[in-house]
Amino acid sequence: MNPFRHISYAFVLSVALFFPGCSAGVHAQDGDIRYGVVIAGIGGEPAYVEKNARWATGIYRALRDEQGFGKDRLFLFVENPGGDASLPARKSTLEEIGRVFDDLSRRATPSDALFIVFIGHGSNNENDPKLSLPGPDLSPAALRGFIATVQAGRIVIVHGGSASAPFIEPLSGPGRVIVTATKSGRERLATVFPEHFLAALSPANSDLDKDGRVSVLEAFTSTRLRTEAWYEGEGRLSTEHPLLDDNGDGVGSRDPGGADPDGTLARSILFGGKTTTAKTGPVSAEKQKQLTALEIQARDTQRQIDALKRDKNILAPDAYASQLQTLLVKLARINRDIKALQEK
Repeated sequence: MNPFRHISYAFVLSVALFFPGCSAGVHAQDGDIRYGVVIAGIGGEPAYVEKNARWATGIYRALRDEQGFGKDRLFLFVENPGGDASLPARKSTLEEIGRVFDDLSRRATPSDALFIVFIGHGSNNENDPKLSLPGPDLSPAALRGFIATVQAGRIVIVHGGSASAPFIEPLSGPGRVIVTATKSGRERLATVFPEHFLAALSPANSDLDKDGRVSVLEAFTSTRLRTEAWYEGEGRLSTEHPLLDDNGDGVGSRDPGGADPDGTLARSILFGGKTTTAKTGPVSAEKQKQLTALEIQARDTQRQIDALKRDKNILAPDAYASQLQTLLVKLARINRDIKALQEK
């Protein structure tokens, strides 16, 4: 075994984490309409009922208050609505959820984005994955039927429940990002993923490239690392391993945007608009010229990284790691220069 191979991959991972994407110039969706659907299923025990409701309402508020989702385009479902009069929560039954998707089918357009977040207990009995709801449970087929009626050009599905990985393959497709809390249907214990995903929706916790915004890739990376750190801090063996799929192949990646496939689409989709507190003011023509040149370099380098990842299976592991390391270091330096120039 070649020890330098592991050093190389470890280095690639560290660079990919801190510089997962380019500067603000690569994002082209500001101003597009975003819809959000947050669904908490059955908790079973009172403690889990409370947790699910707290996480769901927290995510709802984060999307509304920190990410700028309009209240008329944001929908909340919980097991027992009515606990907070300030929140327009509905009961998380399949029938109620279907009504909202029927509404979205008439409102969303191809230029819009739809974000769907699930919290709760999942199962995969006899390879039949479900999310437990009051009444009939939610299956991938039912969800696929719902989203098939919505014309949103980008759809992000975050399943933060147990046994969630089997939702990836049947829901994967062009223009879709599928995130799950687990890597298989055998990871059936209660998850802590939603708690860390809630934290990840704050730019202060997840804006890894410091452009003032949170992309789906950044939120996933932050959530995955926070989840891993939680288990380490508790001294427990991890029973959940988050995955992300956004290239339509139906296979999730642990490290999208780094050493694994996936990540290109998730990098381009933002939860909200720019909220940076970086220095603002008149920009000289020379400074703008330098920024534009650096942003072009960043985009070109990111395209090279994406192309290399597509060729991963036809390259020797050492060659792939070496080339990826070189490109990631290059991108990190360009992003560093962009940030330094913006702060002058």
